[in-house]
Amino acid sequence: MKEKNVKRYIKTTTFAQRRLMVELYLKTHNISQSCKRAKLSINTFRRWYPRYLEQDIEGIRRPKKHIRKNLGRVLEIYACRIIELKKKNPKWGRRTIASVIVKENNNQKVISPGGVEKVLERAGLWGKNKEIDI
Repeated sequence: MKEKNVKRYIKTTTFAQRRLMVELYLKTHNISQSCKRAKLSINTFRRWYPRYLEQDIEGIRRPKKHIRKNLGRVLEIYACRIIELKKKNPKWGRRTIASVIVKENNNQKVISPGGVEKVLERAGLWGKNKEIDI
């Protein structure tokens, strides 16, 4: 019986594995063989080899740090506008409000429907305990 929705843990590669993979590739010019010997996938090779070409051995020494630049902060002008629109139009949902704000900003996507929902939840205008004073 197969298990569904099983999350696999993917180990991060070590510097030694990445170095071995690149060195073997430079000797053999065979991607699959060098990946097998280093116990890495071909996708891993495709991710790391361009970094090696750009920065030499230092390019594969440390993994890139993945820092979220947008931490879910909504500018106050948009948050106020979302609350204002919801109070004026209580039947509007998050998608409608998001599309109105996008249209007001020359069709630039400044907020997603999920962002609208978060603002409305914080303001107490969304979810089970919504309180709309009209």
